[in-house]
Amino acid sequence: MNGSRPIAFVVILALLGTACGHEEMSGTSPLFPAPQGNTWGFIDNRGKTVIPSRFEAALPFSEGLAAVKREGRWGYIDRHGSEVIPVRYRTAQSFQNGVAIVDTGLADHPVGLIDTSGSWVATPLFRSISAADGPDGLLLGQKEPAKGSGFYDRSGKLVLGPYFLAFPFAQGRARVKTGVREGSDDWLIDPSGTLLPKKPLVLDGIRFSEGLIAVRQDRRLGYMDLEGNIAVEPRYDQGGEFAEGLAAVQLEGHWMFIDKAGAVAAEFPAGIAFAEPLSDGLSLVSADRDQAGRKFGYVDRNGHWVIKPIWDDAQPFHEGLAYVGTWKAGKVAYIDHKGRSIWEGKHAQP
Repeated sequence: MNGSRPIAFVVILALLGTACGHEEMSGTSPLFPAPQGNTWGFIDNRGKTVIPSRFEAALPFSEGLAAVKREGRWGYIDRHGSEVIPVRYRTAQSFQNGVAIVDTGLADHPVGLIDTSGSWVATPLFRSISAADGPDGLLLGQKEPAKGSGFYDRSGKLVLGPYFLAFPFAQGRARVKTGVREGSDDWLIDPSGTLLPKKPLVLDGIRFSEGLIAVRQDRRLGYMDLEGNIAVEPRYDQGGEFAEGLAAVQLEGHWMFIDKAGAVAAEFPAGIAFAEPLSDGLSLVSADRDQAGRKFGYVDRNGHWVIKPIWDDAQPFHEGLAYVGTWKAGKVAYIDHKGRSIWEGKHAQP
């Protein structure tokens, strides 16, 4: 949705997006990664610096730890800024359900899974792992490119697949491409690997969200439930996942929110080019602003502007704040639900 972006800002968004949705589970106040020039630190939700900028990159805290980069390698720190898992990985992801995916940099099979002590849960057996939250702890991974992707247990044993292409499980369903059936080789499977009937539909969504997944029939988008039944008749041009009970959909150039019965809950303002699912009660949207080009702002569940589109780039709200920025000035900021900047910084231009 975001089009062409300066490299520096793309890097920032990629780092934040990797951990988007991983909330603090300890009940303490959230911390947010914040750049100052070429280094990153962490602020609290009032904009106060808690961990000074000294890292080359950083991901949000998740399950009490945050991945940080120093001297070209990644490790993990606690909320005091102390290194608790040594900086030694080529890449690292946020913790989820007690484990994190890391890349050792080894030549053939660099990727494995660690726990919060840094001990191996699954030694580096994979070329890539896409998720670690499937049923019974199954990992979606790939060991050899020619053999496709499959679902593995934590010992590295193949349990389901391999498939030509696969996406992570959500709500007991996973989308896979088998490459062996006529017409459409795009299917849903349950945790046993059984292919589920989906009638004459084309899957459009990557995963189920709140019990529904986007599908297409005669090129029109609708939604299907977990049992393969049409819940929202296909009639839209495009649409996203359900979140907070609503989905943003587009029909003939106009965006709106619909509920799970397909009823229109709210109309978006005119001029919206794309809308993200609700997050923290607001939808991140892009809109054309005359000569200023496409800008980003936020709309509430009633379809009203809450924060007008003034930013060159932005992320969805998470734990009360959203990360936004402007290209020309290299300005980045965290804003609250009223659009007020609670922290501002600069990011070095490439």
